[in-house]
Amino acid sequence: MASSRCTTLTDVTTPRTDLRSSVRRFLGRRNFEARRAVAKQAVAFDRRLHQGGEDRGGITVVTVTWNSVEFLAAMLRGVKRFSPADVEIIVVDNHSTDATPELLAEHPEVRNLRLPTNIGHGLALDLAFARARTTKVIALDVDAFPIDEKWLGSVIDPLDAGASIAGAHIQRGFIHPSFLAMRRDTHRELATSFVPIGRAPKPRMAPSGLFMDVGEALSHNAAVTYGTASLHKIAPTSTIGPGLAGTVFGDIVYHNFYSTQGLPEHREASRALWSEAVSRYLD
Repeated sequence: MASSRCTTLTDVTTPRTDLRSSVRRFLGRRNFEARRAVAKQAVAFDRRLHQGGEDRGGITVVTVTWNSVEFLAAMLRGVKRFSPADVEIIVVDNHSTDATPELLAEHPEVRNLRLPTNIGHGLALDLAFARARTTKVIALDVDAFPIDEKWLGSVIDPLDAGASIAGAHIQRGFIHPSFLAMRRDTHRELATSFVPIGRAPKPRMAPSGLFMDVGEALSHNAAVTYGTASLHKIAPTSTIGPGLAGTVFGDIVYHNFYSTQGLPEHREASRALWSEAVSRYLD
């Protein structure tokens, strides 16, 4: 009888536990989406507020980070090593809880935009481009870094020659903001966000309906406005794998991939590749 009662209780409480977990996940998702909607309006206001004024020439490198202090340290080291001293750097910190604030405190020359909550990669990039004051802006993922002094010229020269956007080409017809350069006035004229469109697919699952990756709508808008030839694409020259992990674009920029997202087995293998790449290219 006792055994039967235990079985009955288990059968009853398990669905209730699952239901409570489902409700918490649903409410958490709704709360996250609500906060993201508010953040989107705040960033749009910030863009309007800061995108006026005259550019002062020069180049700004922008990146977005969240609890990725090791990757950020390597990225800053790579940018400083392979760039002129007058290149400016903006880091948008999506409210990291690791040692990121301490690291940035050691780099007073880096502009640190620390946010009160994580607003996502695309919105944070919008904020960074709005806050930049130089003629040209380069987006660089936190797990990417330059490996050659020619990295700036590879995207700045095409912009000077008339390209609207220049940088890494991974898939489809767009420049991926893991390594993307554009003139600040072009970004203003396009008035397009880096935020993805549609719901991102799950691992090993194709997207349903319209889906555009981070920055994809920006490139499509540029192609419509200025022509597809205005997109200067830098193709991968080597990839170690699995997947895109350990990709080098044009022998000038290394991008780790899967460092903070993707399948767990990809993340684990990717971190090992990143450590090896840091030793090879930066140490």
